[in-house]
Amino acid sequence: MFVDMVGYTRTSKASEPLALRQLAEQRTILRSALGAYGGVEIKTMGDGSLFRFESALEALQGAIAVQTRLRDRNLANPESGTILLRIGLHVGEVVESGGDILGDAVNIASRLEPLAEPGGICLSAAVAEMVRPKLTVPLESAGRIALRNVDTPQEVFRVTLEKSGPSRDSGEAHSRTSPSKTEPHRIAILPLTNLATSPEDYFADGLTEELTSTVGRASGLRVISRSSSESARATGKTTREIGHMLGVRSIVEGSVRRTEGRIRVSVQLIDVASDEQLWSQQYDRELRDIFAIQSDIAERIAEALRVRLLPDEKSWIERRPTEDSKAHDLYLQGRFHWHRGTEDELKEAIRLFERATAIDPHYALAYVGLADCYVALCDEGCLDPDATFAKVRPLLERALELDDQVPEAHATMARLQQDYLRDWAGAGERYRRAMALSPNWSIVCHSYAVHLAQQGQLDKALREIARAEEVDPYSLGIHNCAAAIYLDADRYEESIGECRRMLEIDPLSVPAYTKLGKALLQLGRASDGIAAMEKAVEISHGGLLATSYLAFAYGIAGRREEALRLVHDLEAGADGRYISPFNVAIAYAGLKDRDATLTWLRRAYESKASAITTIRVDRVFSFLRNDGEFLELQRQIGLPPLEDEPE
Repeated sequence: MFVDMVGYTRTSKASEPLALRQLAEQRTILRSALGAYGGVEIKTMGDGSLFRFESALEALQGAIAVQTRLRDRNLANPESGTILLRIGLHVGEVVESGGDILGDAVNIASRLEPLAEPGGICLSAAVAEMVRPKLTVPLESAGRIALRNVDTPQEVFRVTLEKSGPSRDSGEAHSRTSPSKTEPHRIAILPLTNLATSPEDYFADGLTEELTSTVGRASGLRVISRSSSESARATGKTTREIGHMLGVRSIVEGSVRRTEGRIRVSVQLIDVASDEQLWSQQYDRELRDIFAIQSDIAERIAEALRVRLLPDEKSWIERRPTEDSKAHDLYLQGRFHWHRGTEDELKEAIRLFERATAIDPHYALAYVGLADCYVALCDEGCLDPDATFAKVRPLLERALELDDQVPEAHATMARLQQDYLRDWAGAGERYRRAMALSPNWSIVCHSYAVHLAQQGQLDKALREIARAEEVDPYSLGIHNCAAAIYLDADRYEESIGECRRMLEIDPLSVPAYTKLGKALLQLGRASDGIAAMEKAVEISHGGLLATSYLAFAYGIAGRREEALRLVHDLEAGADGRYISPFNVAIAYAGLKDRDATLTWLRRAYESKASAITTIRVDRVFSFLRNDGEFLELQRQIGLPPLEDEPE
């Protein structure tokens, strides 16, 4: 795939700052949208880019997603100037050389790109033949065209995308491209409405999460995450507006009522473009049939969208995690409290999960729920790493012994292997196993991206986090991870873009301000970086991590006395309450104090602080990059050579 920006030279002559901002923005969109379809960026050439894909269909779907996203961006932000791209696609053998790719296939793709209209896509006949059976947008032949440096004329096809602009008939401000034409199997499952006479939010929430997970097991569907669907639903927008907001073709919505051992679930599948009902069903059954209801819904959705379920997918969708309705109800309550994440809520979740395992000792997911609670308590600083490991490992081993097809168990075990055992190869295998079992699970794509980034495999990490952003576009955690990886890759403007996206979702996001501050500091904008860090401290009411980064910022800016004051406060606090040694190391790093930084990093390693695994790529510690003790610490942590991680 060759991509080129229309009118960049002209814009640059008129306003170089505007041209550079648009270039950075279009590259962010390209990498995010194309990465979600397996696109690998080979190189950039001025305002152009070259990408490689494993699948012609995915390449075309990615191209359509890019043009659709840019079209929506141009309509929503006219004051920022219009960004238009031309895209050319060809398929064929290539030769890899020094990180580049060469060959006739590359040459032909480069000749097709200029033939596309601004905002358009051109294909070779070879690509058209491969994608036509699964295509949902029209193709138009432009005839056989002689391409420069290509011996024989080539038939060229143009993709016909729905035009945007003011509607002549309706008077609407603009008309966006129909998701049904651009994302044929991309769907969202909105939170089920609770119709119970007594409030049981946990039950409706839990069923929504389970249904999202069950439908998401179909590899032919792209299912938006529960968190993003909840965010969209909370806006109060119409079904069509939510569809455009999430970029989906269809939406599942419905309600649930539970009374005296029975359950009624009403559900419908709606086409976003036409607002027509594609399928609907009401289930009125005994509560013990809840898993059969979920299985039937998933299979009917796949059938309505003409997606073929693979045999192992169908088998998994039809399985029952437990035969005991009471144990299942306790599990749903446990997950409800786990999502809230405070220390008290996590302890209540533990109590509920323990009751579930007591009722059904063969309920694998309940053991995973227990493990996740202990990990979360450790993350909150309420449980030390050794105690966490001692509690979590047997729970996960028990869960996998009961059912090794549970993706949640593999994902949490991956983190255990990575953060506590430093078994990087084993953790990578676990993450990939979890993704294979649940291809639409944004959280595991997110975790795997972190895993890759910590080993310095930043291109692969960005590819995985782009996948996570595609299925969970309103997740603060995922955008936070993307901002961190862009920082590690020295792509500061793109990191700033992710931070601004976080602040659009939550104006009081502390991680957004700390990442923004780090990026601004790297760009030499010390006063702006300090202002962002000060905002993070203010919002977090003196949070320890935010304070550490503010001390770092003061140190970088040469405000040594202010930095030392905060550092000493952190050290003094470490005597009275738990403060991660890693946080103190961050503070000393701003002062470029080698000995103190290494001392606190070693303490972080000895205490098994999970953040210690980021030191290879975190620019906070770049002044130690070639220090022998720092390199030895990486070896002790067990960070493997980069080539050890398989594709």
